[in-house]
Amino acid sequence: MTTFQFEPESTPYPYWLGPFSPARGTSTGFRFHYRKLGTWVNAPNSREFWVIKDSSAVRKLSNNILHHWNGGRILFLPNGLIIKPLQDYEVGKRVIVGRFNGPITLQKPNGQLFDMSVPGRITPGDMWPGPNTTGLECILKDNGALICIWQRPTNEGSEIEEVVIQGPDPQLRSAFQRARPGDSAGRVRVTANGHIITNREERGYWRPMYIGQISPKNWPHREIWIQRRK
Repeated sequence: MTTFQFEPESTPYPYWLGPFSPARGTSTGFRFHYRKLGTWVNAPNSREFWVIKDSSAVRKLSNNILHHWNGGRILFLPNGLIIKPLQDYEVGKRVIVGRFNGPITLQKPNGQLFDMSVPGRITPGDMWPGPNTTGLECILKDNGALICIWQRPTNEGSEIEEVVIQGPDPQLRSAFQRARPGDSAGRVRVTANGHIITNREERGYWRPMYIGQISPKNWPHREIWIQRRK
């Protein structure tokens, strides 16, 4: 798959009860800025908004989101699902708006492109050259197991869920230690195309570091996490 493709879910969009823990904050993750879908990225002495490269599929996805919610943020999961957190009276709930295939290519303000599926020749421990707030927050344990913990909405409020994404994996453990020497476990972020990154503090700044990549085939996709709406 060499181009981004989008297939919308039929309405009413089903609720998503599965892994969901995006970056916190009002300028994190994928969101709309002047009706363009992209993400904020820290640049030297400033911030830049990198848009997802224009295509018919990106316009189709954007039009769907803008029509139903007039914008907001969305989460691309490595298994191809696109999740939209709801607001107002349904705050805390999420729906599946569709599915995607192929790479997510970002265009910088200077016109340069960044392919999130092929970010360049980087190895574990290198600095991550792309956005550092997109993706699903997970935990890499000291045995190399990649787990995700999130809150699942219930009729009584919410419940804590936990699932093992991969591992224990000695290679992931070793890669994490190269990215964050001295740490044996910590928070990581799994991007839309499966790359795993983490933040390392250096002289008061948080720098995104590369760990590795997980195959979308390993990502859990269970029907028990999909609640159909009538």
